[in-house]
Amino acid sequence: MEELSILQDLLVVFAIAGLVMYLFQRVKVPGVVGLLLAGLLVGPYGLGLVGRIEEVKQLAEIGVVVLLFAVGLEFSLSRLLAMWRVMLSVGLPQVLSCVAVVALVSVSWLDDWKPAVFVGMLVAMSSTAVVLKVLTDQGELSSPQGRLSVAVLLLQDLMVTVFMLAIPLLAPQAAAGSSPLAELAAGIVVVVLVLVAAKYVLRPVLFQVVRTRNRELFLIFIFLVCIGTAVLTASAGLSLALGAFLAGLALSESEYAHQMFTEVVPFRDTLSSLFFISVGMLLDLKFLFSHLGWILTVVLVLVLLKALA
Repeated sequence: MEELSILQDLLVVFAIAGLVMYLFQRVKVPGVVGLLLAGLLVGPYGLGLVGRIEEVKQLAEIGVVVLLFAVGLEFSLSRLLAMWRVMLSVGLPQVLSCVAVVALVSVSWLDDWKPAVFVGMLVAMSSTAVVLKVLTDQGELSSPQGRLSVAVLLLQDLMVTVFMLAIPLLAPQAAAGSSPLAELAAGIVVVVLVLVAAKYVLRPVLFQVVRTRNRELFLIFIFLVCIGTAVLTASAGLSLALGAFLAGLALSESEYAHQMFTEVVPFRDTLSSLFFISVGMLLDLKFLFSHLGWILTVVLVLVLLKALA
């Protein structure tokens, strides 16, 4: 039956992922690697066991949103403000140095500095979801290296917005009707609105929800805020993940933040696993092995470059 196909795909995905992660746990390999391998096995470039890949990817997007919302709950706004010095002294030089070095190297192949700068922007970014998953699994999110990593990742997430606004300026011809400054202003307004609304609207509403002592209503409120804020920021040209993080951050000062985090964790772990599986589905083994030398060289160079940065 057509309506059962997505459930059958999810059954296959979680069955393979569970088996692979169990085996990887026995040999002390990080779970993220197991999830990526599971995605490779069930994906179109592996055994082709999943037919509705797009639906799985959509669920994976929800997983990333919930993951960043939970991270926001763990970080209070005061802690985030305290990270600004680390963001500017560590994160910003890392991003700018990666962009500059990669652009200088790439311009000799691309014969134009604009696409070379674009390549540098791509290389400078890191996967927030992957790093946070590893830090969470190892219990190092609140450690000194964990806090430093999160500060750099958040700076990169904010720089993504700047880079996206700069892309039209790097294009051969600017898109008709596009206004990077207007988009930047709209993004800033949305961020401010989210933080202000959380203090003066969401917290009083949360208090009324808690007074009902209804767990289902409490969960509905949490996911309404999480997904609603993500959609709001996405409509303003920002990322879904950034909106979810802002929502969690805005509610982190509430006295019920710990209870919200406890309720969200099971959904975070389950749905975020789908994200890593969906990434594994994208790996084309034929392309990998036909360009193995180049890929290994580029990976080694990028790891060294980022370590030095």
